[in-house]
Amino acid sequence: MRSAERLFAEKGLGTVSVKDITRAAGARNPSAVHYHFGNVEELIKQVFAQRLRKIEDDRTELLLNVDEADPDKRLLALMEAALRPFLATCLEEDGRLYVRFCVQFASDPRFDVAQIVDEYSMRSLDILQTKLVGCLAGIEQPILAARLRHGFNISLIQASDYLRSLEAGRAPPFEEVVSEAALSLSGYLSAKAG
Repeated sequence: MRSAERLFAEKGLGTVSVKDITRAAGARNPSAVHYHFGNVEELIKQVFAQRLRKIEDDRTELLLNVDEADPDKRLLALMEAALRPFLATCLEEDGRLYVRFCVQFASDPRFDVAQIVDEYSMRSLDILQTKLVGCLAGIEQPILAARLRHGFNISLIQASDYLRSLEAGRAPPFEEVVSEAALSLSGYLSAKAG
């Protein structure tokens, strides 16, 4: 899976063949991917889920510790807790590959990311939605649901931007990145509806 993640991140999801993956992984059996995963699409979903589990555990712990009473401050604290673990992946080489992979994964029309996230029953999203009650009381449920889905994609772009600034040697301090990303996403979620 690590070989597949690297290839997908570097070359793109649509350009990597099963042969490329088995060769990079050092597998002797050319049908190893099909044997273990069934098809390339399932392998891609498993690559997404594997690293996400650690991010999910960290996010869950941070969200459980948010106990701010003021709705505006709670919204900001929740966004920081939700974004911090994913942004932190940019600080490690393997994590940067994962961020690149995730941006491609989320934009690939073969995958319904919201459905895949539901399949893995991410506890942190349930906690986040429960704790958001009261923070976004003025936003109608269908609009809020759409904004939360879009928030996932916004967070991917934020992480990708941070990754580029890290690699260019011009990244602001990590805490500043988390704070600004949380502020932006909070503003999007709480913006007055039409």
